[in-house]
Amino acid sequence: MNGSKRLLASIVTLGILAVAIAPVGRTEPTPGDARGCAAATPEQAKWLADQLYRQGQYQRAGDCYQAAGDLADANEAFVRAVQAKSDATAKDLQRQGQTAKTLFTGVGQAFRSNH
Repeated sequence: MNGSKRLLASIVTLGILAVAIAPVGRTEPTPGDARGCAAATPEQAKWLADQLYRQGQYQRAGDCYQAAGDLADANEAFVRAVQAKSDATAKDLQRQGQTAKTLFTGVGQAFRSNH
């Protein structure tokens, strides 16, 4: 194997390793994503939880439902939060799989080329 093909194979191998060891479920924290509920009374917590739930902020809604003492709605919100995170993780895995496939295709083409 000549030097340029060896260098290309090393670069592609490093790229594959970088994709393989990249964290799967990367999420950026949102501003104000503190644990707990920022409500002073159970009534305020329930109202805030309803608002957060409608906005799709299920984890925070669950925290507020819990602070309001509404454990049934808190559990439902927490389940929805896990489902949303699972969907995002599945999409990340699919993207990483496509990236790895592209890298492997590139390696195969590099070894078949007549450089």
